[in-house]
Formats: sequence, C-alpha cells, structure tokens
Amino acid sequence: MSADPTAVLLPRVVAPRAPAPREARVKVLQMGPALDVRGGISSVEQLICDYLPPYAAVRHVATMTEGTKLANALVFARALRSLSRTLESIEPAIVHIHFASRGSTLRKFILANMVLRARRPLILHAHGAGFDQFHRGLPAPVRRLVSRTLQQASVLIALSSQWRDFYVYECEVSTSQVVVLPNPVRVPARVADRAGRTQVQFLHLGRLGQRKGGYDLVNAFAALPEAMRARARLVLAGDGDVEGMRKLAAPFGDRVRVLSWIDAHERDRLLAESDVFVLPSYAEGVPMSLLEAMAAGLPCITTPVGGIPDVFTHGVEGMMVPPGDARQLRAAMSAFIGDEAARLAAGRRAYESARAFDVHTYARRLADIYQRIAPVAEMRETA
Repeated sequence: MSADPTAVLLPRVVAPRAPAPREARVKVLQMGPALDVRGGISSVEQLICDYLPPYAAVRHVATMTEGTKLANALVFARALRSLSRTLESIEPAIVHIHFASRGSTLRKFILANMVLRARRPLILHAHGAGFDQFHRGLPAPVRRLVSRTLQQASVLIALSSQWRDFYVYECEVSTSQVVVLPNPVRVPARVADRAGRTQVQFLHLGRLGQRKGGYDLVNAFAALPEAMRARARLVLAGDGDVEGMRKLAAPFGDRVRVLSWIDAHERDRLLAESDVFVLPSYAEGVPMSLLEAMAAGLPCITTPVGGIPDVFTHGVEGMMVPPGDARQLRAAMSAFIGDEAARLAAGRRAYESARAFDVHTYARRLADIYQRIAPVAEMRETA
C-alpha cells in the first residue's frame, strides 16, 4: 500500500484534457504484469491488446516481470513514472489496472490511488484466486483502505458471480460498479478427432503444486487399478514445484510425464493429443487453462471453486469433484478411461460451451465498458 495510508482521502486534482483523436475515440492505459510473464493474467492482457475494436486504443505498461526483486522494483518505478506523466497529460482517458492479491494488490493500489486523485476513470480488474483469504487476513485499517479503493473505482471487473458477491458483500462495493466478465479464450474453427484412441491421455496445465491439485492428481493416477492405469497416461506442465512433482511421478516411468513451462505452440499440441483435461484446484478465479481445454474440445475434470461453476457444469462438459477428494478424482478418471462415448460427447459439449467466452465477444463487451465510462473524464473536467 502507499506510504501515505490516507491517500484515497486527499482532494482530487483535475488534469486538463483535450478530445481524443477521431481514429481512437477511447484511449486506455492498461497496467499489469509484463505481457511475457507466465500465467493467466498476462494471457488476458495480451488478448485485450490483440482483439479490442479499432475505436479503443490500448497501451500496456508493465508493473512486474519475471526477474529479481531489484528488477521488479525498477519495473514498478518505471510504471509509476509512466502513470504520473500520462495523468499530467491529456491521455489516457481510462486506466485499466489488473491485480491479483498480496503484493500485487498493494502495488496496484498505489497506482489506483494516483488515478483516483487525478479524477480519471479507473477500472480495477480482479484476478486473484486467493484475494478473499488475503483480504480477510489484513489488519483492519489496511482492509478498510483496500475496500475503500475498490469502492471508488469506476468499474470493478470480477471473473464470476461468486467473486462479484464477495466484492459486494465483504468489500461493500456497489452492485452498480461490479461487472462480471469471465476470462476470454480463442475458440478454433475445428478441434482434433479423438475417436478410436487406445490410450487415454490426461493433461494438467498451470502452476504445479498444491493449489491447483497437482499432487492430488498424481496420487489419484497412482491409485487407479493397474488395468486402468495401463490404458492411461498423465502429462503435467507448468511452473512451480516441477522437481517435486517429478520425484512424485518417478515410480511410474513414462506413464507420468512432468514438463516445465511450455509455450503456446507446445500447449496447443498437448491439448490436441490429449483426451481429458484435469484441474482439481483448491482456489481459482476463472482459470484460463480450463477455458483453453474446453475450446480445444477436451472433456474436463475439475472442482467447484472460485468462478469455475459459472463456466463449467458437472455432467455436461465433464465432471466436478470436491477439492482434495482423491477417491472421487480417481473415480472420475476411471469413468473417462472406460467410456469413450461419454468422453467424446463431453468434449463436444465443452467446445460448444467455450463459444460463450470467445475473445471476440469479450473484446466487444470490454470496449462497451470503456465507452460507457469514457465520458466521465470529460464531465469531471467541467465539474
């Protein structure tokens, strides 16, 4: 948080602003992780940059990168300078800040309070799977300050109805400020034909470790009856506890393969060659990996946490199991190994469901939000 805990209460100074040029009626400064940082937030940021309609011009400023603490301190200092310069000028009309939890929240809310003091339209875009626990664990004065910053945003984007309810009831954000906007995904024109495969490959993508259920998944695979396990394979890829996961998987030889972080090309190849996606998480926003798997036509096994119930239905696109329930996870895997028809049908339904989150639709909805709040900047000038 800012060194001055009363920053949000200071008088606001209105910066001069001229009309935006006709070729870009809405100008946006997007702030969040660098676009090449591993993870779902950067993926969403890149899709926003790539797919916004031409009347919305976005400039991205990185607030952190994958480097040392010193490197990240320098990146954040540059972000502060960039925001300060733009708030003193006529641009941007809107500042769109992505945040997660813990240090991400505290850093981003320094930026947010700069925007609020300058009386510019502010969008806070909440991604953190653990923000609720983080918020509840803050000292009461800091918790009130974080909530007050959220309450002053022009728009708070929540990833699901569950997260909307948290921000409304626990952070006391007005329902009129919160917009539910699940993450976007590119939906391909066609997907792989998975019929007739003799081996069922399960795939897990994301941070390897406890929160996304990676350990549970390897243990559930280990507990499959030998006849079932002989017909299956498990591939896990991501960052996090890669070496720990490899040690856990070692007894199964090439039946369980653990990869470090992969690029988009390799991700798409693995999605095409796999048969079932598994994400037995303990906490989530709306995971990009789940949406990408659905868009690739994969049936999924996941858990009813965070915003997942908003985008995935048990018995339709696959199966939901309680987080940490190894018996039900194993049973779901066994069911998909033994029933190709059910597996293929769930994959087809997953692909159709993913269309609701297509990036083109998402970009239009976000641009509509930008247009709705952009005039606020002009009205504040004349206030």
